[in-house]
Amino acid sequence: MNTLIQEQRTIRIFLVDDNRFLLESLVFLLKRQGDFEVVGVSLKGKGLLGQLEKAKPDVVLLDVRLEDSDGVVVLRNIREKLGIPVVMMSAYEEYRKRALESGASAYIVKGGDPFELYRALRRAARFQ
Repeated sequence: MNTLIQEQRTIRIFLVDDNRFLLESLVFLLKRQGDFEVVGVSLKGKGLLGQLEKAKPDVVLLDVRLEDSDGVVVLRNIREKLGIPVVMMSAYEEYRKRALESGASAYIVKGGDPFELYRALRRAARFQ
């Protein structure tokens, strides 16, 4: 009898948020999922493209509001220059339309169901 074994692909994720506590919490949560690998984190938008080129993530999880940058502008640069899918997140619903129109694969509101985040990351990585 032949058994088909399907290998599960690891999804490489790069996290960007100016809240260190949130970043560490996300790293903890994502590592508990068997198919996620966090390949980098950043507190800033400036210099991010170079970090992403080195880390080669499958998907970026990016905060809309960063201390040093407009996350939507950073999103556009990532999509135009590197073509990496980006899942945007924010504590504010008001940025959803702008982020999605600017090329975000998904928009997640902070504090929501973590399984919604996991699904959005998997979907974004799958359709890159």
